Amino acid sequence: MTTETANTAVSDTSKNDGATAAERVRKAASDAAERSRSAAKKAAKRIDEATETTVDSAKRHPVSAAAIAVGAAAAVAGAAFGVSKLVEKRKAAPADGKTAPKKAVAKKPTSTRTKAASAKGGTANGATTH
Repeated sequence: MTTETANTAVSDTSKNDGATAAERVRKAASDAAERSRSAAKKAAKRIDEATETTVDSAKRHPVSAAAIAVGAAAAVAGAAFGVSKLVEKRKAAPADGKTAPKKAVAKKPTSTRTKAASAKGGTANGATTH
């Protein structure tokens, strides 16, 4: 229904000419329904053409089609795995909304040289570095 048709229908209704307004609204709705059917038929035709083209391409290049299918399956599997990990992480989080404490990170080992050996210029086993 166009704005002009709606405005006309409203003005007709305000003049107590309900039958004419109802006819105009009905006609506008019918026109809109016809345009929708036409658009749906065009879309269905384009989908059929795209499907036919895809099937023909798959028949001509079966290895490429298989590779694309495997890649798509891997992408879906990766997304599903990621979502499952996020769900697990969310379930493990505390209910009060605060973040869970971070895990302690192991410290790097300190040098094998001792302070006494360093002061003398040697190593921990007593050898000198000069």
